[in-house]
Amino acid sequence: AIQFDHVTFNYRSDTPVLDDVSFAAQPGQTVAIVGQTGSGKTSIIKLLNRIYDTNAGRVLIDGVDVRDWQMAALRQQISIIEQDLFLFSRTIAENIKFGNSGATPEQVEAAAKAAQAHDFVMNFADGYNTIVGERGVTLSGGQRQRIALARALLTDPKILILDDATSAIDSATEDQIQQAIYTAARGRTTILITHRLSQIRWADVIVVMRGGKVAAIGSHDELLAKSKAYQRIFAR
Repeated sequence: AIQFDHVTFNYRSDTPVLDDVSFAAQPGQTVAIVGQTGSGKTSIIKLLNRIYDTNAGRVLIDGVDVRDWQMAALRQQISIIEQDLFLFSRTIAENIKFGNSGATPEQVEAAAKAAQAHDFVMNFADGYNTIVGERGVTLSGGQRQRIALARALLTDPKILILDDATSAIDSATEDQIQQAIYTAARGRTTILITHRLSQIRWADVIVVMRGGKVAAIGSHDELLAKSKAYQRIFAR
């Protein structure tokens, strides 16, 4: 479980980026964090994996303050997929195995299938031995995302975080990515930072951020009924 307990955080200025933020994600839940640019969404992730520490309040994983975890053990629990993800100029298989170098070819293929990547990989003449080029330039945005998801599945994290990971995806690819995210989220705690309504809708809990504060928490239907901040997001 993840818990933010009255968290306040600022980078350098006196103005808090996060101001008394509290919410929880239970084991296996998917929590979507939504809000306008600059509302503090990405800062939540940076506190979770201790890029930064809170100024006040606590961030807990399984009831333990993240500051009390060993850094390596903490980061082993968490896999983060960002929009600007990093791929090496190596084979597709090596990129998927990053973080679990001992994985067998069968495990790599199983992860790729779960991430909806196997079919397009097999369309390349060299299959999993295809070199992806610097930063993955030979792959489309949607293909890179699916390789990153396969990589995450292979490390089998307890916590999966997608930080605006699908913002560059065209609608034709979105269904496949969506299916891959469903699969990846199953059985693990997942945090989605996204503008895509199709993903926000199926989250168990939605946290609406506004100006560094939690404006509302609830399900999609609850928030549509009671939260003006959430209604504004859907009215755009």
